[in-house]
Amino acid sequence: MADILIPYSPTGNAKKLVPFAFIAGSTTLALDLSVAASGSASYSTGASGSDVLTGDLDELHLKTNVANAFTLAGARFRRGSQDYLVKSDGTVQINPSPVTGNGTVVGSMTPAQGQVRLTAWDSGGSPEVSDWRGIAAAPINGADTPFTTYAITFRVPTAPLKTGSFSILGTMQDGTTFNLVADGNGLINGTRVKGKINYTTGVGTLVGVSPSGAAGQTQVDLSWLGISGVDDCYIDLIRQETLRFNAGAYTHLPINAALLGIDPTRLPTDGRVPIFKPGEPVVVGHAAMTTPATAVNEGTVDCGRTRLSRVRVIGNDGLTIHTGYSVDLENGIVTWDDVTGYSQPVRVEHRIEDLVLVRDVQIDGTLTFVQPLTHVFPVGSYVASALQFGDMQARTSLVFDQQSWDGTTFSDVLVGNAATGTYNETDHPITVSNAGAVTERWALQFTSTTAFRIVGEHLGVIGVGNINSDTSPINPVTGEPYFTIPELGWGVGWVNGNIVRINTVGSIAPVWVVQTIQQGPAGAGDYQFELLVRGGVDNPI
Repeated sequence: MADILIPYSPTGNAKKLVPFAFIAGSTTLALDLSVAASGSASYSTGASGSDVLTGDLDELHLKTNVANAFTLAGARFRRGSQDYLVKSDGTVQINPSPVTGNGTVVGSMTPAQGQVRLTAWDSGGSPEVSDWRGIAAAPINGADTPFTTYAITFRVPTAPLKTGSFSILGTMQDGTTFNLVADGNGLINGTRVKGKINYTTGVGTLVGVSPSGAAGQTQVDLSWLGISGVDDCYIDLIRQETLRFNAGAYTHLPINAALLGIDPTRLPTDGRVPIFKPGEPVVVGHAAMTTPATAVNEGTVDCGRTRLSRVRVIGNDGLTIHTGYSVDLENGIVTWDDVTGYSQPVRVEHRIEDLVLVRDVQIDGTLTFVQPLTHVFPVGSYVASALQFGDMQARTSLVFDQQSWDGTTFSDVLVGNAATGTYNETDHPITVSNAGAVTERWALQFTSTTAFRIVGEHLGVIGVGNINSDTSPINPVTGEPYFTIPELGWGVGWVNGNIVRINTVGSIAPVWVVQTIQQGPAGAGDYQFELLVRGGVDNPI
């Protein structure tokens, strides 16, 4: 039963809020709402006699229990045939207009108490309230807030950060505060909080801990944070809304395109480009090295693991040895065939790798793959991006003749007049191979009526040829011809100064490697990377 506000008798000019329980022990309160909203009551004081209380029912209180600092919002209910709605300003309204959304004000609500006060209602009918509903809003601050967590991953709005400049403060759920500074390696090692910050990316991780656990609580392995002496810990809750951090970051100024050598407008301001994206392939791998040993003919080396991706033999002089051995990648065995000329002792670098598709990339650097890995990768393994080029095949893309040439311009269209002589490319096509061809524009410049020199746009003069024999200039890198021009394709009518323009396309995809050096003092680090070309061969398509 709600509290009742009635005028106090006999003076009639004072009001008193009387709890129903105060008078219910010795009297009966009757409310007759059939005609008017009014009520009367009497109570006994024992030996002192009795008084009669009368008054009108001015307010009706509807109370909802709101605990743990929650507040009530968006309440609505039904009384009789009338719908009641609590608006955002706290007023209770009925009959809202479909045009303005506002209705007749009949009361108010106190959100923190969960109490609705009705000051007007229709007379008659049942006072029963039904279809009560509302939203209990959680507190944003304080110990009762539900916004707590054991582990938090966050990102500083700018990066890279200055080493040693990151600090963070906050409050545990039990009220314990912390204010910690990351060390030079980005590690955060506090009594109640463990974590790390990546100064390069600005991505950080915090884990709340407790010196002792609750009954039945088990410890969690936190060795992945890389903090010395931190392994199994009891984790505890951190209040997220209390976290504040401070950090110093570097600012990158735009570089003149002419000085940089490339147009930087499509690059990020710090020159870094994401290398892992969902749906793209990556290579997960690990490289290991055998101990130095003297190689002898017909001897073997067991690498200690199977299904190797590749093997590299390194001499005592640090140079790679390419010949004199055979490799069984499936079983991880290297057999020495001819060790003549080896710089002894030698080592064998062996690798295991999986090429997988990325399903998800998280801001903290976690990668999820579409399929499981097929090797057991130890600590120290790496993940490398893979740049796909699709099917690659060497080919000749352009052949035409020209009467004269300035010796420097490699145009893909005829400049001036065509030569009198013409090479019959239809019946005697110029052939190329994947092993020898490169992407280059060539000019065969006649130095007589039968002889010509071979000039590449980037390679320069690589040789000479003659229309009375096949022409096959050798690629010194692979030992295979750049291209082969059959003798039968040459006609007559060639004179000194004529050229035949040829474009060839190699099967090797062009890759442009650009390194961005951050502003700042020179470092002592040795920066290096490795490019590996992969591909399938002998595809008949």
